[in-house]
Formats: sequence, C-alpha cells, structure tokens
Amino acid sequence: MENKFEILTERKNVLKYFLLYALLNILLLYYIHDIVITDPQFFTGGNARSVKLFRQLWHVFYIISPFYEWIKILVIGFLIYQAVKFIKKQTVPFWGIFYIVLLGQFLLLIPDLLELAWFTFIKTDYSMQDVQSFSPLSLAVFVNNENISEFAFKLLSAINLFNMLYWFLLCYLIQKFSRVSLKDSVLIVFSFYGVLVLIINLIEFYISFKMSLAL
Repeated sequence: MENKFEILTERKNVLKYFLLYALLNILLLYYIHDIVITDPQFFTGGNARSVKLFRQLWHVFYIISPFYEWIKILVIGFLIYQAVKFIKKQTVPFWGIFYIVLLGQFLLLIPDLLELAWFTFIKTDYSMQDVQSFSPLSLAVFVNNENISEFAFKLLSAINLFNMLYWFLLCYLIQKFSRVSLKDSVLIVFSFYGVLVLIINLIEFYISFKMSLAL
C-alpha cells in the first residue's frame, strides 16, 4: 500500500490528478451558475442590467479558476511541507504533500456534486431561494437565511461535515506519509496552515458575496 501511495505522488501523476480536479471544478461551477441558477436577477438584487455582468464575472472565473486552484494548493502544500521540516526536522517529497492537499480538494467538491444532483434529479421544481439556502450537512441548516446576513450565512455554511472531513483527511494522510504521530500531524497542519485557511475562506466568502451582488 505504501509503494502504491508513493507512485501516486510522483509529479507527472500529481499533474494528471490536478487537471482532472480542475476540469471537474470548472464543470461544476458552470453547471451550478449557468444551469441550476436560472434566474441570476435574484442574486443581483432585482437589477436586470447587472444580470449580464453576473454571467460575465462567472465566465471569467471559470477561466481563471484552474490557476487560482493551482496557486492555492501549491501554497497550502508548501506551508505543510515547511511545517514538517520545521517541527519534525525531516524532509519529505513535496509532491507527496501536494497530492495529499489535492485529495482534500477533491473531497470539497462533494457539496457541489450534491447540489447538482439535488436540483437536477430530486427537487426539480425549485426556486432561487432554495439554491441560495442550499448548504448540506452544515450549521446553516439550523437557521433561516432570511433572518441573517448573507455573509453570516456563508460562514455558517463553511462549518460543515465536509470541511471537518477535509481537516481529518489532511492530518491522517500527513501522519502516514511523514511517519509522525497523529498529535504531531495535527500540529503540523494547524500551526502553519490553520491561519491561512481562515484567510482563504474569508477571501472566498468576500469574492462570492461581491459576485452575488454583481456590483
């Protein structure tokens, strides 16, 4: 099993997995924002003139998303790689760390896949309010998004089972790959990456919030 994992962390194989991830991410973004969202005017405050801008902004984001995801995973991987060197005084293959982070990103595609399946096959007669409030297995399901700000709703949506599994997967795979204790793995992941992920999430919330307004 260890040998197979080492093969999967070779640079050429990691690149193939990233291209697959980038393609899936673009397709999901397109399907949700161009097909599931049938009435963009709902997200632009009723401003019909901003609907075109809403579409254009997302079309631009489809194009730049692979570069954004590459940089994000690269930075996360680099921080964890440096944390292993700093905390445990050992060097591990960087592309192995990159691959682990990439696996975590695949996991974070599941909510979008659920949204696609839900509004395509299960709740086909839906409103834009249903789309806006869709946040499976998160704290957001316990509140009425009409009673809180959109930014607060997105923060509650971020506290979900998938993000928890993402952190667990990172810690577990770093433990196995770096041959450290689970305690050290948690320290490695959270000490160098914990602050960054908070910043990244805040940036993504802010971008999503601004794009939903479509200026």
